[in-house]
Amino acid sequence: MELLLASLTSEQLLQAASQAEKYQPITDPAVQELLKGVARVGATSAGSDERKSYMLAQLKSSIHRFDPKGYSLAKRLKRALNNPLAVVEYFHNMIKTIIENVLKEGMFGEVAHYYATIEYQGHGTPHTHLAVCRIRSIQSNNYLALD
Repeated sequence: MELLLASLTSEQLLQAASQAEKYQPITDPAVQELLKGVARVGATSAGSDERKSYMLAQLKSSIHRFDPKGYSLAKRLKRALNNPLAVVEYFHNMIKTIIENVLKEGMFGEVAHYYATIEYQGHGTPHTHLAVCRIRSIQSNNYLALD
């Protein structure tokens, strides 16, 4: 990897950056090889975008229905539970997205507070119970109340 990086010129890297900005495929084989190496390293680093992307793809491939008759829910669940970290990370990201994009953005009004607990079902998958306190303005009395 070091030799490959040392062999690249600034022009090659600038050309690749220009292609990437335009959402075009990178055509330089040396730059392609470098990017593959970076992705391999990133896929093994906990918390990296590459690792998260890999784990999400792995989880999705475990859950999506390929053949309803030949790939039962039990088989998909068993496959997902073979990688519990992927299940937990995916669940965490989904709940965080719901809180940030639904609650905090005001879909249900202004939120004063929320509280959530996470439980695991008998077969090991997580679910949450979420309690939300929202602020309600009562115009006639000119004060705020919590729902």
